[in-house]
Amino acid sequence: MCLAIPAKIIKINGNIAEVESLGVRKEVDISLLPEIKINDFVIVHAGFAIQIIDSKEALITQGYWKEYFSETGEETDDVFFEEFKEKDDLQ
Repeated sequence: MCLAIPAKIIKINGNIAEVESLGVRKEVDISLLPEIKINDFVIVHAGFAIQIIDSKEALITQGYWKEYFSETGEETDDVFFEEFKEKDDLQ
């Protein structure tokens, strides 16, 4: 099962975009979504933006994640970017 946190597109440079979610920023591959624009919200999986989602839906979902983090004490970047750790270690 995959859980995803919506991320907002901040910058675009070719097929790479900087995204932000819950105060955490990371670069992701956007080659699967050629129509993507700055300020779009996306779902990120395995380092790729895989779907554009409605901003209202994204903000509601982020609210649920904030609630989860406050109840569990987990760090936002630990959960949101767990999938990137191995990828970053290889570079």
